[in-house]
Amino acid sequence: MPVPMRLGMLLSILALGIAPLHGQQTVTARGQEPVVQLEDLVQEMLRKSPTIRGALYRVDAAMKRPSQVSTLPDPKFSVSNFGVGHPISRLGDSDFAYVGVGVSQEIPYPGKLGLAAEEARRGAEADRQTYRTIVLSATAELKALYYDWFGTIKAIEITGKNRELLQRLEQIARVRYSVGKGLQQDVLKAQVEQSTLAQQVELLGQRKATIEARITSLINSDRPLGRPADIVLSPLTTGLEEVLTSLDAQSPRLKSKQAMIDGRAVAIERSKKDYRPDFAVSAQWLKNGAPFRDYYMLAAEVKVPLYFWRKQRLGVEESVARFREAREDYLSDRQELVFQAKDLYLTAKTSERLLALYREGIIPQSALSLESALAGYEVGNTDFLTLMNNFSTVLTYEMQYYAELAKHAQAVARLEALVAMPLGGN
Repeated sequence: MPVPMRLGMLLSILALGIAPLHGQQTVTARGQEPVVQLEDLVQEMLRKSPTIRGALYRVDAAMKRPSQVSTLPDPKFSVSNFGVGHPISRLGDSDFAYVGVGVSQEIPYPGKLGLAAEEARRGAEADRQTYRTIVLSATAELKALYYDWFGTIKAIEITGKNRELLQRLEQIARVRYSVGKGLQQDVLKAQVEQSTLAQQVELLGQRKATIEARITSLINSDRPLGRPADIVLSPLTTGLEEVLTSLDAQSPRLKSKQAMIDGRAVAIERSKKDYRPDFAVSAQWLKNGAPFRDYYMLAAEVKVPLYFWRKQRLGVEESVARFREAREDYLSDRQELVFQAKDLYLTAKTSERLLALYREGIIPQSALSLESALAGYEVGNTDFLTLMNNFSTVLTYEMQYYAELAKHAQAVARLEALVAMPLGGN
């Protein structure tokens, strides 16, 4: 095949390779591997993840506590047998012998049980919001891995496609060298570049396997995954102020901290109640031998907080300190989440601008530059090194485009997990 025909074919293949970046943002799945939908992986993870199931059991356990702590202490039943000179009393043998049964009940000061139940409900709400945080975080991690998986597979495909193009360039260099129009070093340069791309494919293959292993670990499954579905770029339309407002209103992590603050506030009131006495009542019926009559006894007890300066006072101070700790934890977490939200938001918006630059300027321009270098190499006006540099530039920009597309999707997924709402990204 003449050199001009080879160059024309190469240009056609190259144009086909970069065309999708100009007019559309949808990535088409190739090959015979089954396409794995992200939503299917998420649902499987929610069903099978031990971490998520464990957090759900923790919530279930916490929901059982309010009823327990708001119920009176168990009553005590007693049986007494009193005799004189005998292991077991014999009624009538002694004037002091009797048999009795009784019951007693402790009664906390009014309001203590209600406050204990309210504190437990606040704790259960904190656990419920923690469960939501775990679910959203795990979902965001799975999405980030999925998009990274997509970007890695695209890099493998692009590298493989460019290895084929590079093989064609090597053939062209060989033809030019055979007819005395090229240099042997051009052929060697093409071979070195092919080896470099082969090395990249191996490294990308290792990265792909690692990502797939992490995904199967998250969904608790060993089945083959196939390949990810297409990614469609959807700009982030929500403003930063709206994102931060949603963060304060809906973040389960902040809601968990707020529930903890509320529980600690209730704990302060409950500790103050410990200054109040608890009570106990008891009733006992006694049976005596003749000639004595049977009788009963009623008794009431009061537990006096006599050592309040060493116990109850310090208990209140402890509750106040724990309340302040929870409040500072809330403020600290909010500062961290606001920073993360701003960082992810700016990352997503920057990615959108970069993707537009790649689609509308950088990649088309680099493709034209490569086309010009190919045409110049055909007529001997461009050396092979310049051609290789232009070739590497197109390859690099095309891979960077898909890496940035995955980065945008990851930023949006993590941002959605923070604010617990969809934001219109991928």
